[in-house]
Amino acid sequence: MQKKDLTNIDIYETSLSIENSIVQYLFESAGDKKIIKAVQYSRFETQNGVAIYNLGFGDYNFETKDICDKENSNNGDMRNVFNTVLGTVPKFFEDNPGFPIYVQGSDSSESFEEECRNACSKNCYGTCKNKNRRIRTYTYFVDKYFKELSKEYIFFGFDEEENNFVQYVPKNKYIAVLVYKKK
Repeated sequence: MQKKDLTNIDIYETSLSIENSIVQYLFESAGDKKIIKAVQYSRFETQNGVAIYNLGFGDYNFETKDICDKENSNNGDMRNVFNTVLGTVPKFFEDNPGFPIYVQGSDSSESFEEECRNACSKNCYGTCKNKNRRIRTYTYFVDKYFKELSKEYIFFGFDEEENNFVQYVPKNKYIAVLVYKKK
């Protein structure tokens, strides 16, 4: 079932599940077929002992209670699904104040490019066109609405050259984003 959020964007209704420091928002993608999706926030600690939540997203597996974040379901409702994922961010911060969110696509790992080349039909030469595609989707959104989002959130981007998080600058390329809710 779809509903409109406060900004009048179509999103799917979510149900909340919390278990062992894992927060999941489940919803039904109602495009070409019905697929249960999950937005998952998993707590982990940095080397400095700081608690951070990793945002994961994908198809939900009821048997294992895990998500598969490597598949593209191409269900015809990408905009509603993406808006639903983004719509969980304010909910998460409301229920978990003080914890930042770490966002990195499953296609940003070091092993992704080799795995992709083995199964890819695009035959990319040089740089893999699928590598970092998911984080580019998130950073495109942040870039587009940076001024408005910066009123409530602080963003850092992971700069590969510096091998560190830096203050987020729109249009720069990052392989991960760290988001804090302003107090």
